[in-house]
Amino acid sequence: MLAEIFLRDFVFDCFIGIHDFERGVRQRMQLNIVLQVARMVPPRDDIALVLDYDYLRLQTLALVQDRVFETQEYLLGKVVDIAFGHPAVTGVLVETCKPDVYPDSAGVGCRLRLSRDEYQALRQQGAWLAD
Repeated sequence: MLAEIFLRDFVFDCFIGIHDFERGVRQRMQLNIVLQVARMVPPRDDIALVLDYDYLRLQTLALVQDRVFETQEYLLGKVVDIAFGHPAVTGVLVETCKPDVYPDSAGVGCRLRLSRDEYQALRQQGAWLAD
């Protein structure tokens, strides 16, 4: 069984970019996040028995509130950390997008799909985010 919970087209402003025209200016970002969970349907209708995805949205907003990011890839990694902070999450798909970069395209971004085992292995190898 594959059970997924998603947060689609989550839009917020943050400081991100390497170019002079991007520095010190908040830019619109869009996230799509899919969380794989071991169990989707609870035995009864009780929020305590399901993954409440508010934590993902609120922690992501707190992450980008005052922090400056140079790359989408690093921001993506920090969102992955937030996602795997919940013990019920067994896998993630995170996609970032800067929708306003190029006038001739809907956006530019990156995507990562990772299982909890892969994530833990990367962390143990020191091949994940430094901070």
